[in-house]
Amino acid sequence: MRLAVHRIGPADGVPIILAPGTFSNSSFWLGTKGTGFARTLANAGFEAWVLDFRGHGQSDRPALQQRWRFDDWGRNDLPAVIAAINAEGRTPFLIGHSAGGASALAALAGDAALQKQVRGAIIVATPLPYLQKWRFFGAWTMRFISRRMRYFPGRLLRLGPEDELAGVMEQWMDWNMRGRWIGYDGVDYVVALGQLHVPLLFLAGEGDKQFAPPEACLGLFDLIGSLDRRFILASRDAGYLRDYSHVDLIVSRESREELWPMMLRWLVDRSRR
Repeated sequence: MRLAVHRIGPADGVPIILAPGTFSNSSFWLGTKGTGFARTLANAGFEAWVLDFRGHGQSDRPALQQRWRFDDWGRNDLPAVIAAINAEGRTPFLIGHSAGGASALAALAGDAALQKQVRGAIIVATPLPYLQKWRFFGAWTMRFISRRMRYFPGRLLRLGPEDELAGVMEQWMDWNMRGRWIGYDGVDYVVALGQLHVPLLFLAGEGDKQFAPPEACLGLFDLIGSLDRRFILASRDAGYLRDYSHVDLIVSRESREELWPMMLRWLVDRSRR
């Protein structure tokens, strides 16, 4: 199975793996008009490794009988990229948006040894799966559509540039409906996250009412055992330029002005430690 990773920035820079969410691909971080956070990282001296998860972008698509699940992103794809960077004698940061953030946490929580192979992670707009507001009927409907169509029509619904893999949506919706976040191999991520001890920065948006409501992001943050962790709610009440929505936290003029520099400062600071 072939994974596509887009590398930009100096080869001797601190590597950063950027993971997109559902319905998305590497263009989320690279930008479609030459402006993207990955390019800002490269200009700041980091080397961005922008991942297309399996089934997305330029990575391989599943064969007719293959059922790739959400856990394949966190337990297989991200560890493979981390291993490739470690093989060069370097240690990366992880940055994930939405489901990309959940995949990063699943990777680290699912394999304790992996925590020693990364410098830290920034988790953006990532909810605890079963705290999302569309539990029960909404989750059942999305799971039914995914099974019936063998994919979830993200493009048709204007959720992003990619349709989503049926297995990815089914596993996420199962977690939502059952109120438990259990990996395919039986790992209880809720318990395992308490043993997570890498530096973590969490960002949530006050205007994100559907995909990653602030309370669902905070619920996930509260599970983390790391002492070096910070939660930021980007809202007007907290002094930010807007009540950020799900995508605006990364893709907006305001985020370029105030959130991108903040994330860069966090990365630079952790790089020097």
